[in-house]
Amino acid sequence: MNFIRSLLPTGKHRLMSGNKSLDLSVITPRMYAMSYPSENLIESMYHNDQDDIAEYFNKNHPNKYLIFNLSGIPYTNKAKFNNSVIDYFWPDHKAPPLIDIFNIIKEAYIYLQKDIENVICVHCLAGKGRTGTICCALLLYGRLFYNSEDANNYFSYKRFKQLNKGVQEPSQLRYIKYLDKLMQNRKYIELKIYEIINVDINGIELKHGEYISYKFETNYYKEFDSDNYKTVRNGYIVIGDVTINIYRNDKLIGWLFFNTHVEEIKDNRIFYDIKLIDPRFLLNEKDYSLMKVKVDIIPYKHHNPNNKPNLLVDEMIGNEMVRIKKMNEFLNYAYKKNSFVQDNQILFFGNEKNNIDEVLNEIKQI
Repeated sequence: MNFIRSLLPTGKHRLMSGNKSLDLSVITPRMYAMSYPSENLIESMYHNDQDDIAEYFNKNHPNKYLIFNLSGIPYTNKAKFNNSVIDYFWPDHKAPPLIDIFNIIKEAYIYLQKDIENVICVHCLAGKGRTGTICCALLLYGRLFYNSEDANNYFSYKRFKQLNKGVQEPSQLRYIKYLDKLMQNRKYIELKIYEIINVDINGIELKHGEYISYKFETNYYKEFDSDNYKTVRNGYIVIGDVTINIYRNDKLIGWLFFNTHVEEIKDNRIFYDIKLIDPRFLLNEKDYSLMKVKVDIIPYKHHNPNNKPNLLVDEMIGNEMVRIKKMNEFLNYAYKKNSFVQDNQILFFGNEKNNIDEVLNEIKQI
């Protein structure tokens, strides 16, 4: 098995446990990242064998580890890991709901604060995009980094054998930057509801008879029922996390995510060029090299006399306020605690030396 794994071009830093090569990387002394620990023989050749990972954590961190499973594939036997596994899921190559970022941060912090010997491990399938999004968010929230680029470079350096292999999907990067922005500006999240009037998608080389369309999703509705949230102007009401799915002849080709509470909206418009649209491999497609998306978006006035009362929107607002309250409580914890930054040195590095500056200096010279 080790021989087969050695032939795979993963480009990752692997950890040796006895004579076993594990797709497991030490991001900080108290935070690991890894690929999915599989029970399937074929998958375990290029990911991890579940028994090997269980053996590693039970031997090196007995009863003192917590695993965040972001893959969407539940473990069939969590007892192997002392039931110390928490499941979260959002689709591969896509951004997490903002509330999930905060929920994971909160659970990780509570666990790490309980015991200086406690460690956490984050994984999705390959241990790259979704895993990196959460690892970067944890490091940014902890103020071990003061910009999202440094946090992502550090994650990439610790997880892979070269830079620019960490978080790459535009929307995942956008959500990391959201947290970075909140922490740097010491701002709290405020409820912001908008109405999307139009989405203009251009710059795509279309063949005769081809057409481009788009559909919306939010935390509160999927594409198929989005028309229930139209206004008298035929605009779509959006609140919190928003997805714009882009179709070419009814085939999904791309998407983008943003959050109404944090995204910068100027002059009632948002612009996204091809570098800001998912998935990132569209950059390499000739047809999409000049693709741009313009979103016409205006504040939604819930009590505007021109709008009929909408109980669905009332429910949306109520649920979103609960989410915002939870997120702001944890932002307040970071903003108000005087020893927050110093405490996080122990939270992530324990009694070991913080080597972040050394790593960043090495990265600059690469």
